[in-house]
Amino acid sequence: MSYIEEKSFCDANEFLVSLDLPNYQLPRRAAWSAENWSDENFIHLANDIAKDVRNRVKNANDHLLVFMDTEHNKTLKEHITGTMCRPDIIAAFDCDLQGDIAWSCVRLVGEKASAGGSSKDQVKHANTYLYYLLLARPDLHIAQGLFTSKSGIIFLLGIGGIGVQTLSVTWNDETLPRLLHAFIYRLYDPAHFADGTYIEMDKSSGAYTICITPSQGSVPMICLGFCHIYAGNPFSTRTHVLSNAKPTVLALAVIKEQLCQDRRRFDELEILQKVHQPVRVPGVVQGVYGEVVTTPQSVEGRCKRRLGLSESGLPFTSIPTPRKMLETLFDLLEVLRYLYSERNVLHCDISSGNVLYVENSSSRTSLNPPSVLLHFAKGLLGGNNSQETSLLLVDFDHAEHLYSKMDGDRTGRTGTRIFIARAVEQGGPVKPTRTTNYVPEVPQSPECYALAHKDRIEKFPAQTEGYTISLPTAVGQSQVWRHNLGHDAESVFWLLVYWAVLVQPERHPKVLKTDIDPILWSSLLGNHKRRRGLISTISVEDWLTDLTHPEYQPLAELISQLAAFLVVDSYWLPVSDVRNQPEYLIEAFQLAAVPQSSVRSTTRQLEMDAAGREGEVKRRRLDMDG
Repeated sequence: MSYIEEKSFCDANEFLVSLDLPNYQLPRRAAWSAENWSDENFIHLANDIAKDVRNRVKNANDHLLVFMDTEHNKTLKEHITGTMCRPDIIAAFDCDLQGDIAWSCVRLVGEKASAGGSSKDQVKHANTYLYYLLLARPDLHIAQGLFTSKSGIIFLLGIGGIGVQTLSVTWNDETLPRLLHAFIYRLYDPAHFADGTYIEMDKSSGAYTICITPSQGSVPMICLGFCHIYAGNPFSTRTHVLSNAKPTVLALAVIKEQLCQDRRRFDELEILQKVHQPVRVPGVVQGVYGEVVTTPQSVEGRCKRRLGLSESGLPFTSIPTPRKMLETLFDLLEVLRYLYSERNVLHCDISSGNVLYVENSSSRTSLNPPSVLLHFAKGLLGGNNSQETSLLLVDFDHAEHLYSKMDGDRTGRTGTRIFIARAVEQGGPVKPTRTTNYVPEVPQSPECYALAHKDRIEKFPAQTEGYTISLPTAVGQSQVWRHNLGHDAESVFWLLVYWAVLVQPERHPKVLKTDIDPILWSSLLGNHKRRRGLISTISVEDWLTDLTHPEYQPLAELISQLAAFLVVDSYWLPVSDVRNQPEYLIEAFQLAAVPQSSVRSTTRQLEMDAAGREGEVKRRRLDMDG
């Protein structure tokens, strides 16, 4: 979880203004006088006020908002992240209190002070519940929370993209009843706290009905059945993804929402339009529409953008066998080099969340045949359709078009932890761990690949021998560094390692040790220096026994072969060396991967099912016993 920025309201009036209730009048009632308030009877008094707000302000037929202590009552379920955390206090409508409560139905979260911890730390704990509430509620711009202690109450407003604003009030403060009354009013009627384009939620399925405006001035359209499938970074980019398995409006299968920079160099929809013009590129998601959604509080330098996409897929880690995984990665490399050479586009954020898997690839291709001719793995390995692929590349939020808007910074750090190229993470070329290093020869080309790509074979001849190089070199130091295609290829390598480390066969023979080595795992999660050392280590085949499950040893050998290409950063190679060309790493990776995926060299291990259930990977356990 990232740092949560916190600031305080100046006074009660500023707090009421933020609620958009500056002149809110409290109904007179003796039971709400200051001397009756304490942390012990807060739940009772809050429920008393909740009844009054419903009866006086809302229609009497509306559902009743109920505050409750969760210690002996309810547990929360179905959080988008799978978290099992449970706030001390929640508020939800009485109609949602049958059984365990879904996070999507929670209106307020709170924390009670406990003995032994500092008040500051416990308020931070309360802020984390707002963090999770904003993740669970894409329909809210602002989430409400509170913290109670012996001395008083702290009202909390979690503002998407910004942080938490607080107001501390003692129990004997005469303004407290009025503030709480107004605070509860806003729970009944979220007004600007909610995104008005979310019309309703079906509580049985959790699916949202959303109103979209495809273009400026066009008639709004109602989209039914969108289920929340991803959420992240509630106090920064605030990303939410919703999916519809049976789209009816604009062939809209996915809606992605995110707080994006106002003056960003490229807009994601703009990039996708460049990708698919003049004709569609297979394996890449298509943008259907985009709009800017109004938010109540200005997030400096950013705006909420909504992007509609035409297709969805399964997580990369759900790919059921090593062979299918290698085919998907081969196709990913093919798409990346095509986008670079023919569309002048770099993706810049290859990760497990952005490379998806489409199970029924054959029907997908026949229903929407592409116009661009690419040679994907299934076709190379004897399939009838060279355009058939299970790949779906998504999230072009960090992508860039290479030959437009040249005034922007192209050396910035973009990428996702674990998968980001080491050079991109550190902002410059990677120096190997050893002074003298070997630059591998250009790999031999399998026959099926050579027949399809004679131009590539001529460009990267297999006769090109390896050699030893001492670093750093004057040649390398004279070059200009920037994010390039080779860095996206390295991200593909880390994606392969991630899958191979995590999975095991569904029905594997009993072996002495199948758990993930903790040193390997910590290196994979580490910074660019730790991963540089990992590359150097796994490029030596003697160290491969703990890299993957024993049944997947051919994958470990492939990973070692690919790691050898990454030991020496191409930045240090002579300009005349073909291995210094932008496409070379992708070429080398594809040449190495084809034999592992081919029919004639497929092993029992590469066909072995890695899924516990259809579409769900069975994962290895982290070995903490050494």
